[in-house]
Amino acid sequence: MKTEFKYIAELKEEEFETQTVLPFTNEEGRPCVLIRNAIEKQNVLSGATDNLEYRLNTVVTHNEKMYFFHIVSCTKDDGYSKEQFSIAYTYLFKSIKEPKSDFEIGSLINSLEQLFKITPEKDRFKLHLGVYGELLFLNYMLEHGCSDIISSYHSNFFSKHDIEIDRLNRIEIKTTVGGKRIHHFSHDQIFRKDVNVYVVSNILEESEEGVSLNELFEKVISKIINAKALLWFGQLKGFCGISSSNPGPSFSYGKAISDLRVFNSKALPHLEVEDTKGISNISYDVDCATAEEENTDDFVAFINKLIEPKRE
Repeated sequence: MKTEFKYIAELKEEEFETQTVLPFTNEEGRPCVLIRNAIEKQNVLSGATDNLEYRLNTVVTHNEKMYFFHIVSCTKDDGYSKEQFSIAYTYLFKSIKEPKSDFEIGSLINSLEQLFKITPEKDRFKLHLGVYGELLFLNYMLEHGCSDIISSYHSNFFSKHDIEIDRLNRIEIKTTVGGKRIHHFSHDQIFRKDVNVYVVSNILEESEEGVSLNELFEKVISKIINAKALLWFGQLKGFCGISSSNPGPSFSYGKAISDLRVFNSKALPHLEVEDTKGISNISYDVDCATAEEENTDDFVAFINKLIEPKRE
């Protein structure tokens, strides 16, 4: 647990007076946070989820002075839950700069539950593989000066693609292990006449001496300055169950970068079926190696040019 979590008796009066968020450890050794209340209310609202306990509109007395806070606590003692709470503090609670109402904290509690969900083992590697490929491409773009691509990553929950650059241009990132560049697509991911879809294809090779998923998360996070984006990646990291003590799979990073390819979806083999009325969930495997690839440097320059207007 991070050293920022001190026992509440060790908190100084200055911290109660000036700080919006105070991390501490309760008598049972569980991590908690105090979040300053936007209103001096004393009607305590308490409750619990599977992983979090909360007391809203709480009065905390310190050196005979009254302070108005909300308290959010981790309900479990296991290392995994404590690590997830630490992630929530680092990427969410710590970014709170203004006092919050009980309604705002209640809404926050509900969204936080996803951080503690454990993905079934059979699906975990597939999840980690896909996220690794997405982070690999994002980090590649960040290192080539395309910092604003972060704001386009999964910005639309209902989108069928990983990155929406603008109304006409989208990017889908596919990742596999092994030697063949074969990826699984939904038909409407690559057969589109209304938008341009570019496919980023990654081939990964597992390596104990490679870059772990946790290390790749940190590479990307270290380059992000937007608070909302930091929260999103913190949540994604928590959802993946990735931490310093559980770093996830490791892959040869240099080889992955050298094997990264970009394709225009129109060049990929696909079914020439435009009207699928009455038929749903059409999907198939595509061997991207059979298609002509885009020049990667030109593609990076193209994306940077598209994003430029958003910077103005």
